[in-house]
Amino acid sequence: MLKSSRGFTLIELMVGLTIMAFLLMSGLPSMSEWIRNSQMRSAAESIINGLHSARAEAVKRNTSVRFQLTSTLGNDCTIDSSGKNWVINLSGTSPDGQCGKALSDSAEPYMLQRALAANDSNPILIKASQAAMAFTGLGQQGRADPAQPVVTVTIDITPTESGTCRKDGGKLRCLRIVVSPAGQARMCDPSMSNSSNDQPMACPT
Repeated sequence: MLKSSRGFTLIELMVGLTIMAFLLMSGLPSMSEWIRNSQMRSAAESIINGLHSARAEAVKRNTSVRFQLTSTLGNDCTIDSSGKNWVINLSGTSPDGQCGKALSDSAEPYMLQRALAANDSNPILIKASQAAMAFTGLGQQGRADPAQPVVTVTIDITPTESGTCRKDGGKLRCLRIVVSPAGQARMCDPSMSNSSNDQPMACPT
């Protein structure tokens, strides 16, 4: 005797789809926040890796090495404190208008490394207190500009929308890179208090 198999009724199918749609919609905000946080984290990690590389090259070569944020990685580049790209070169020659040249430590602009921190479609902002930094053979900050003193440098990575960082009451975890005069570069979260030592991601005040 054949047994009849029972499928879903139209009502059951509609109820199931409604529940799935509700669960999907409720998860969208947290997914969007995760994507935005990941984009900022990726850009911050690229920049801090570049800073560490520049410092290591300076120590290895026992000479001054520069790290610069740039507008592009082509030969139309300019040093830009809001640049989403970075280049490392031996001090003495500016990479302005030369970022697209081949990497070489024997020909101008003596460029050692370059990288994209975030593409133009990535909705983040990068804002540095200095677009260019130099490291000495001792691994300390040097003077990228002879007229400027050596100071702590900060690079903020935030969304394009204002008021969305945690420190401003928003939900996104914005990041800051701090480079001390001693040459140490670290990533921190400006929304965290630096009042105690149990906040390793807290930014110095």
